[in-house]
Amino acid sequence: MRRHGPALLSCTLCLLWFLSLCGCGVQDPESVPDSLPGRAAGLMEDETLLSVDGRNIPAWEYLYWLSLACDRARGQAAPPDWPSVKEQALMNTALYASVETLAERHGVTFTDADAAAVAERWQQRCEAYGGEADYLREIARYGLDRARAEILFRIGLLYGKLRELCREGGALSPDDAALDALAKESGAIRVDRILSSDWDRAAAKRRAEIFFRQLNGASNQAALFSELTWEGSDHAGPRVLRDGTFDERLTQVARALQIGQISGIIESEDGFSILRRLSPERDSLLETWLRRAVEETARAADVELTERYLSLDPEAFSSALEGLRKSPETPQN
Repeated sequence: MRRHGPALLSCTLCLLWFLSLCGCGVQDPESVPDSLPGRAAGLMEDETLLSVDGRNIPAWEYLYWLSLACDRARGQAAPPDWPSVKEQALMNTALYASVETLAERHGVTFTDADAAAVAERWQQRCEAYGGEADYLREIARYGLDRARAEILFRIGLLYGKLRELCREGGALSPDDAALDALAKESGAIRVDRILSSDWDRAAAKRRAEIFFRQLNGASNQAALFSELTWEGSDHAGPRVLRDGTFDERLTQVARALQIGQISGIIESEDGFSILRRLSPERDSLLETWLRRAVEETARAADVELTERYLSLDPEAFSSALEGLRKSPETPQN
């Protein structure tokens, strides 16, 4: 993220903060924070706290992520690293904003059907928590009401639409080389095997050699390979290579193959194998591909931070939030 402090804010944001400081710090009595995080931070929930690629982020949205990050940090055994907590909340905010940025770039729109899906998701969440009142009470701990929660649901639906664009032929679809690189990076090597196994090792080797000669002369190696797996002794079918799938020698050979490539004959304890490297299963890698795309967009984003953001102390915020949550004056229903 390319960050700018208050001196580099747009004129609009500078004017906004100039107006917010007028009155020598005296706050309009009718304009007071109404959520727990807003009160803990001393911020109006709808005021702009930062912007991501020109998209203004209201305080409530950042404070939602900060509340979650603070709770997570306090729940760990080690003392919280408060600067990292604040940074994590900023990154999560930027990631959500980047989903909207990518959606706009690729013409992804929010339809009436999507609005109905958001309403349905709200009902599902309420049912999971035992009713709307219980769910509202839970999300109020993080500064959300129904309207704000539905904004986050909406972004989740946009993310799902971007996932569809990652499928073959879509605007965000990776090519085979990119998928192969991702598969190698993640260790998700997908292979199939012809195994010739026999108590008579010489006979097993001869049969493997016959299989190999057939493959070398085949006009469609892929189709023949699939047929020959059933003539062999391994009927497990294509699989993702994981620790313990094969012995070390077979594993090394599998990792060295290119997609579509067939190995030579490899001897191991269970017989004589011929391996074929397969294309990774697209669906299993698309989620990682999309997450990377969103992360790259967030890292490249132009983030403008206001003075109010820079002066926000996450440790003090967390302590104040906990105090408000436990206060007998805080409504519990």
